Amino acid sequence: MNSTFKTLLLSALALPAMGVLNNTASAQSLCPPSLSAARRICMPATPPAPHYIPGHYELIRERVLVPGSTYRVYVPGRYRTHCRGPFGRPVTRYRSGRYELRREPDRFEYRNRKIWVPGRYSY
Repeated sequence: MNSTFKTLLLSALALPAMGVLNNTASAQSLCPPSLSAARRICMPATPPAPHYIPGHYELIRERVLVPGSTYRVYVPGRYRTHCRGPFGRPVTRYRSGRYELRREPDRFEYRNRKIWVPGRYSY
């Protein structure tokens, strides 16, 4: 046998005899615990009791598109002078009053809305 191997073997056998491993540390505790043992250690013996959260109203804020409105505007009549006559003579014309439809652009608004949240059990 190789002399290095013999020294390693003797030192491994001599460790327990020399009292290096006492009652608190054993060879088994140096190994990682299995998954089931870890679960038993981390998980409490009894799960926490579920508690009931009653239903309630919540206020939420939403962004809503508000379509633009259409309205009628009266445009009064007016006189207009053009230079369209023969030989560049000015011609005056009258355009009568009328109603025009005008439309405002769409816009976004923030609105609050109340919603009902049903009761549930929380674990």
